[in-house]
Amino acid sequence: MTAALPPALPGTALRILATSDLGASTVPLPTSDGESGTCAGIVALLEREPQPAIWLEAGDLVVGNPSYPLLRERPWGEIADLPIAAAAVGNHDFDDGVEALRAAARRLTFPLLCANVDVGLPASAMIETAAGPVGVIGLTHPQVDQLTSAPVPDAGWRRRVAPLAAELRRDGARVVVALLHDGVEWWPDGPVGMRPDRLDGVAQPWAGEVDVIVAGHNFAAWTGTLGGTPAGEPHLFASSVLVIDVTVRPVVRGVFRVPPVRPARDSAAVRAIDAAGARVVGQLPEVWLTRTGAPRYLPNLLARALHSATGADAALVLPGFHGIQAPFDGTVAALGGGPVTELDVLRLFGQPDYPLAVAELRPGELEAAAEAYWRDADPRNASGDDLAWNWCRMPAGTSVGADPPATVAVVAGVVPRLSDWLGREVAAEPASVTGIDALIGLVSR
Repeated sequence: MTAALPPALPGTALRILATSDLGASTVPLPTSDGESGTCAGIVALLEREPQPAIWLEAGDLVVGNPSYPLLRERPWGEIADLPIAAAAVGNHDFDDGVEALRAAARRLTFPLLCANVDVGLPASAMIETAAGPVGVIGLTHPQVDQLTSAPVPDAGWRRRVAPLAAELRRDGARVVVALLHDGVEWWPDGPVGMRPDRLDGVAQPWAGEVDVIVAGHNFAAWTGTLGGTPAGEPHLFASSVLVIDVTVRPVVRGVFRVPPVRPARDSAAVRAIDAAGARVVGQLPEVWLTRTGAPRYLPNLLARALHSATGADAALVLPGFHGIQAPFDGTVAALGGGPVTELDVLRLFGQPDYPLAVAELRPGELEAAAEAYWRDADPRNASGDDLAWNWCRMPAGTSVGADPPATVAVVAGVVPRLSDWLGREVAAEPASVTGIDALIGLVSR
């Protein structure tokens, strides 16, 4: 993977730069592998292209931006005027409800598409380019209702793609692109291993109706075919672009890094992020990583923070709740070494309050819950691929004091998982401290 895009193939009429899970990534942020890419970096890549080029986005446009816990407002204004040609709806775009999504869509200068859930948004769009019209079909996550505040996808949504593609071709589209907000399974393995089987099954019934598929949703990048159709998936948070050259047919060229370009325009979100990045709240002498096998495993540090701050007997941290970066090196989050800023902490606890809960346990249940989680998350277990929440195939973090623990501190969203794993309704009470305050308390000692 290089910092520059490759020259276009001979005969390229149009280049497509595709992203997913954009996260309104405005300001370059520190990661375990260097500074992150940005929306301005994608614009810079787009402007350098000598042939016609368009930008397509596969969904989750604003969630993940650290300005949200600072300003208590989704940063739709940061992406509203970007030169995106079209975008699909991601699962997190439903987080504030359907009406909020519709209101956000009205602010955008590009179409927001959703063909498989009926929420009053267009299913497809025709994009006019200097190389001719491009048809785009948007598909949100097929299990979106299990991930956020979204309606259940239409039972027959797979049959919608063929007539939509046929209509676009009838209207003159030279190529039809499907934006699918779903991705391949991955896990840290030198640094990343891949398994596209489940996603191939999702696309198989309709893939032959389109010319190329842009996937997303998961953190890692991938290229290959889905249902025999060329496909690819970029990293999230504006970290990379999927490059597709349209010659006689679309050719997926690969995934390439986005430069860390600061935005030319100032905004409240940019100022808030910069200010949080300047406020030091503590120190960590060494780097902690969310990567399987890391000598200092960040979920264990987070568990220690929750354990200490809540007064519970133990803490359990699922790494999928705290992903902040693209896993170029198999890492989805990093903290330290050296000064820890408010921004570092906010990125690990992405909601304004990130509520914690203290759940009651019976003897042996903490071990049973951790083992049940790992049975699903273990990348050797392909049956876990079908679980909508199971994107982060890394071990849980734990911290234990009393033995056996009678209570465990968790992010509130973990409580339903505990009930599933333990086969009973687990009683839980809200904690008196937030995750943000718990981590600051640990690193400031």
